[in-house]
Amino acid sequence: MIKFSSIAARFFAMAMACAAPGAGVRAQTGASDWSDANLAAARLIASGGLKHGQYQAGVEIRLKGASHTYWRNPGDSGAPPIFRFDGSRNLAAARVRYPAPRRIGEDGLDIFGYLGSVVFPVEATPVDPKMPVELVLDLQYAACERICVPAEAHATLALSPGDPSTALAAEIAKAMDSIPRPMGSGDPAPRVARAPNADKPTWMVRFDPPLAPDVDAFAAAPDNWFFTTRRDGDTIALTLEQSPSDASAPVAVDLTLVGPSGAFETSVTIDPRAGR
Repeated sequence: MIKFSSIAARFFAMAMACAAPGAGVRAQTGASDWSDANLAAARLIASGGLKHGQYQAGVEIRLKGASHTYWRNPGDSGAPPIFRFDGSRNLAAARVRYPAPRRIGEDGLDIFGYLGSVVFPVEATPVDPKMPVELVLDLQYAACERICVPAEAHATLALSPGDPSTALAAEIAKAMDSIPRPMGSGDPAPRVARAPNADKPTWMVRFDPPLAPDVDAFAAAPDNWFFTTRRDGDTIALTLEQSPSDASAPVAVDLTLVGPSGAFETSVTIDPRAGR
């Protein structure tokens, strides 16, 4: 099994050879030019002016043919996107949000990501809210259709406090609606127990009340940790596939649950030493 942590560097070391020309500023339309790659194209989009101290922007990736791109944990193979805004002006912070992924089967592997197109919402906070922001994106990502192709995108978009609402505001709002929401007190609570006699360290995550049978689960852990997930009746089997060589403490694993009623996030703590 190829983990994303082991191949991401190879993808992105190659990406300069595949990079498309940078995209320019289109303040009036709320979108930059598309930055093209072999199997995909990416651009910056925005909802409009400053609201509640932030600009609602987004990184849109449009995939060609049957290609896919990846969630923050890409699954059995692939590389997560890397968003950088270092070249921006008057930008204090840019928070990138991840829409709920889907499970994509490919040659016996489980891929976590997106088909067709995806918008990653970006909450952009200015240093000086009275002045415009020049949002500059440097994106490294992968687009795959049986063979994975590294890609880079470069885009720039001007954001001003008084900008009117754009035609892309609804698209960004839809993407925000697909972001998993934190589980609350009225949601099912997770309980974790070590699975006995498993070939690999595995924990069974149960919820009370039980999850619906059509709910899928995705795990995301800190760097150099990798867990796979599968449904096993009413439970989620969480299997440790990779851990840091110096791991010496419990690790928090984020679980994203995706079903017809929406997407939710919760966290469980796994201690490989104690088995719980």
